[in-house]
Amino acid sequence: MNDAFLYLARRPDGTRSSGVLSAESWHTAATELFERGLTVVFLDRQRSVQSLLRPSERFRTTPEKARRSFYRALGTLLTAGCSFSRSLHICIARSGSPALRDALIGALARVQSGRSFSDSLTGMPRDFPPNDVALIRAGEQMGSLDAALLRLASRMDKTSELRGQVAAALAYPVWVFLASVGIMVILAVTTLPSIASLLKELGARPSGLLAISIAAIHALSRPGNLLALVASAITLALACAAVFTWPGVRVVRETVLLRLPIVGNIFADRCAGEFFSVCSDLLHAGVGIVEAIRLGAKAVDNEVLLRTARLWIGKIESGETWSSAMEDNLFVDTMTKTMTELGEETGSLPTLLAAIGTHRLTEAEARLRLLTSFLEPLAMLLIGGIVALFVSGVLIPIYNAIGGIR
Repeated sequence: MNDAFLYLARRPDGTRSSGVLSAESWHTAATELFERGLTVVFLDRQRSVQSLLRPSERFRTTPEKARRSFYRALGTLLTAGCSFSRSLHICIARSGSPALRDALIGALARVQSGRSFSDSLTGMPRDFPPNDVALIRAGEQMGSLDAALLRLASRMDKTSELRGQVAAALAYPVWVFLASVGIMVILAVTTLPSIASLLKELGARPSGLLAISIAAIHALSRPGNLLALVASAITLALACAAVFTWPGVRVVRETVLLRLPIVGNIFADRCAGEFFSVCSDLLHAGVGIVEAIRLGAKAVDNEVLLRTARLWIGKIESGETWSSAMEDNLFVDTMTKTMTELGEETGSLPTLLAAIGTHRLTEAEARLRLLTSFLEPLAMLLIGGIVALFVSGVLIPIYNAIGGIR
């Protein structure tokens, strides 16, 4: 069933075109406008009053899990001898992600119009990142699209596994700390007013931490102050999120993070491991060295590594080898540079890059385990210190007031 889409587009001569287009999905509508030679400025479903609460297709992103499942399913079907058209229809039918399903319907329309599969995925970066498209294109050119899809799914499995290990390692200390802080806040809200009344009856005045805590509780008990605090916190969070997306701020933040002890090494090893693994997959598929470095850096989404990769690409294009263009930094150690040089000399660069990526990811996992083994006792000590500070701030004024009465 086709839906109506409102669109605003620009013609090649610069004039604008607008209207309503009937299409099966958002991506199909975008494909049809592209085939007309129009550059889309705005495209969205013409909504009824009842559908206004549904999110716009322009802001829907395909989950990584759904994309990984699609790559594996399509690669497996092609390996089993199923035709590409039938395999793609099966993947569309079994997809559980609306965003991925719409994207694949649009890609299918482009394939049926005579385009290659990789070209059909181009222009949908929210659904299919450029490094994925490059690997798929290389697989098409080498006649091994099924192997490229399965290799892509396998690499995404490794990346997802590492992220899961990081989340699992940090979950326990973070939850313990947050739970302890929540308990302390509840105790403070429920007990501090009674303590303040008791001190007032004893003729003593709270001081230090206790006085600050009581004043804060009184201030937050007023609805106007609480709303102002919540609004300020939301505004500050949005401002920080906006500022942190600026490339200059990202470079500073990532540079500081890379300089931190232990944490910086984990961050650098993780980024380098993913980068060299992606480069290995792309080189195995037949992608050129410059394109592999560029797409590998974009896949990691690290501004510092991206700028470093641009320097490498500039030196390679000027005639240098990749190993000679490398300089010692947190992303490149002596072993990485030596193995890259050996790979260039022996012609086995993709294999050695895969070994480098696996080694760096293993190092990141080992350092993460070491860090979390220290984080758990540190979290307990911090919680104990907060409890001791709270208890001392409450008991000492009461003890002094009782001593004054005696």
